[in-house]
Amino acid sequence: MSNTLSDITVKLNVETPSVPVNMGNLALFVKGDKQNVEGFNSYEDLQKVYGSNDLVKQVANGYFSQDDHGNKLFVITYTDVATAATAYYGEGWEFATVIPGVKVVAPSVGDQGKEKEAVTVDTTNDLADTVALSNFIDGKKERFAVVGLPATNENVEKIADTKKAFGNSPRTIIFVSGTNQAEAEYGIGGLVGAVGNETVGSVTWKFRKIGGVKPVDLTVTQIQKLHENNAFTYVTKAALDQTSEGKTLSGEFIDALHGDDWVKASLETELQRLLSNSPKVTFDAAGIAQIDATVTAVLTTATNNGIISVNPETNAGEFTVTTASRAQSSEEDIAQRNYTGLKFSYTRSGAIHTVKVNGQINI
Repeated sequence: MSNTLSDITVKLNVETPSVPVNMGNLALFVKGDKQNVEGFNSYEDLQKVYGSNDLVKQVANGYFSQDDHGNKLFVITYTDVATAATAYYGEGWEFATVIPGVKVVAPSVGDQGKEKEAVTVDTTNDLADTVALSNFIDGKKERFAVVGLPATNENVEKIADTKKAFGNSPRTIIFVSGTNQAEAEYGIGGLVGAVGNETVGSVTWKFRKIGGVKPVDLTVTQIQKLHENNAFTYVTKAALDQTSEGKTLSGEFIDALHGDDWVKASLETELQRLLSNSPKVTFDAAGIAQIDATVTAVLTTATNNGIISVNPETNAGEFTVTTASRAQSSEEDIAQRNYTGLKFSYTRSGAIHTVKVNGQINI
């Protein structure tokens, strides 16, 4: 991915027709007096450092309380969101959220030469930093910004304005849960922890159970208003607690975009491995065939995982891989050892979210 040392560039052009690691890791962006990043493998480890920050603890608790959470949670301290996101883009997070209303102050040295404990100071943090993170991720065209809102009447009433602030973002998720901000932050951690690290393509983000999150006390009309603005929440259906939808603010399904991210990351990883582990990938039919085979293998795995649809007649994935020969490559590319002749396309598998049944009663 971007901001990493790589010889591979993968561009996805998404047309809507009529497991790499780290795909479920979460980053918490916290306002501070200097830029920093820390990674944590457990809630207990994070609590030792951020024990005084209730909202950070709530997200971490929600995240690590889920059975299939990612292998790491990052806390990124920032003075400017976009600058910090750029600096730590290579850390391996797929989801990110801004912790609202707090500022972490670094430890200072006291009179006895010992560090004073870090403190947390309330600030008038508004939506600006969250929108800045959303815009940054939209610009990258990969990964997700996650926003947590308490399930209050006020938040439901102004959900259209909240969505407007993000500019119909294709990479921003708004999850409404809990009765206050602390519970909403737990909900964010729980959502990503419960679903983000599942085999990408194997699950949709609707119908998912999140440990520790309670169904909201909202009317059907209020929930429909959230859905109309592509936000979603946590409800009970058929006596089962579950997420009510699984879309980003633009109306894209999270699992579809997550699948695209998986394909991109996997291609970068496997093609880089091919170049690095081979004595030489020659600029001829044999070398090009190796590249073709690597891409085909990744797309076949994507098909098996449920990212790419299956052709019912052939039982093969609905994808194509085409390569240009050496003769079809430019002299400049050959001289620079830059192969640009591979193209691929695929059809997303999608998922069924609603079912309409037509029945007949015979008397």
